[in-house]
Amino acid sequence: MKLNSYLFPALLALLLHGVVFFILADVWFEPDKEIQRVPRHVNAQIVDLKSITTNADRKREASAAKKRADDQAKRKAQAEQKRKKAAAEKKRQQEISRKKAAEKKRKQEVAKKAAAEKKRKQEVARKKAADEKRKADAKRKKELAAKKAAEKKLTEKKAAEEKARQKAEAERKRKAQEKLAAEKRKKAEAEERRRAVAEKARQSALASALEEEEAELAAEEGRQAAISYEAYVREQISRYWRRSPSARNGMVVELSIHLLPSGEVDDAYVSKSSGDDRFDRDAVRAVVKASSFPELQKLDPVVFDRYYRKFTMVFRPEDLRR
Repeated sequence: MKLNSYLFPALLALLLHGVVFFILADVWFEPDKEIQRVPRHVNAQIVDLKSITTNADRKREASAAKKRADDQAKRKAQAEQKRKKAAAEKKRQQEISRKKAAEKKRKQEVAKKAAAEKKRKQEVARKKAADEKRKADAKRKKELAAKKAAEKKLTEKKAAEEKARQKAEAERKRKAQEKLAAEKRKKAEAEERRRAVAEKARQSALASALEEEEAELAAEEGRQAAISYEAYVREQISRYWRRSPSARNGMVVELSIHLLPSGEVDDAYVSKSSGDDRFDRDAVRAVVKASSFPELQKLDPVVFDRYYRKFTMVFRPEDLRR
């Protein structure tokens, strides 16, 4: 018998010895304790070593049988796979043969159709050539007839054009003579109008020159009159203006002064500072205190509006009395 047949009984014997040793160890290693004898119940079981060996053999045989069955199933599956592969290859070869036959048949059909198409095209080309020849003959005859008709028409047209040209030339000469006479008449009339306009322009220019001269004289008289009142205005303002301690020679303040038609001061402000605020304020205060310039009412209203309605006046410290 094989060694494996003794392995299981040997293990079972060792297990039994171990259990007995564990039970007796409690008595051997504790001798001082009072030994109490307790009746024990032992369940005995008969172990059939032959039966155990037979079971192991059966398991090995079952494992071997299973392996043989697996190998047989595997060989059967491989055989089935090989058979299916051979069948598929056979089917593929049959399909290739079928496709080749179909392709051959298709090419034959294509060749047959190509031959028929070629024959049809040749027939169409023949008919087309015949038709084109017929059309070309008809076109040539038509062109010849048209050419003759055109030559006849051209001859008649040239004759008519020549007649019309002669008539147009006669009409052109008549109109040219009439145009020349009309132009001479228009020139005479234009010259007459030009002279009249020139005379009118001369008279108008003369009148304008006189009016401008009179206006310039009036403006000059107004300017002179306005200038004559400037000293009066400055004198009235100076009466209320005193030189401040901070004023220095060389300072210049420019005031913008607005007057009413009555000569009263409407507004006064610094339009250009001297740089000294007190000097500037004193100048503005002097204009406000002057308040009115009644003598300006003697001026012509137009001159007043032009020169004194809104004007600027410049003041310097050296213009003032201490």
